[in-house]
Amino acid sequence: MIPDLVIGSLDTAHGFEFHYALPDSVTRALCGATVRPTQIPAHFYGIESAIEGRWCQRCERLSRERTVRSAVPEPAGDAPCL
Repeated sequence: MIPDLVIGSLDTAHGFEFHYALPDSVTRALCGATVRPTQIPAHFYGIESAIEGRWCQRCERLSRERTVRSAVPEPAGDAPCL
């Protein structure tokens, strides 16, 4: 989970679909869907019993990829890859 992400919602014919969005672009989900920002804390993402609705699996995957990228530092200068 990335604390700087927010949860946005999208109305569907069967209820709600929840997505991750960046704080500086709260109406655009990581997957590209247009969403409404919510007050749902990011740590509730994917918890089935807490909130009624579907969770976007693509947003979840993209958030995990983003976590991995942010955890690996960029090589500095001429540093060799190990």
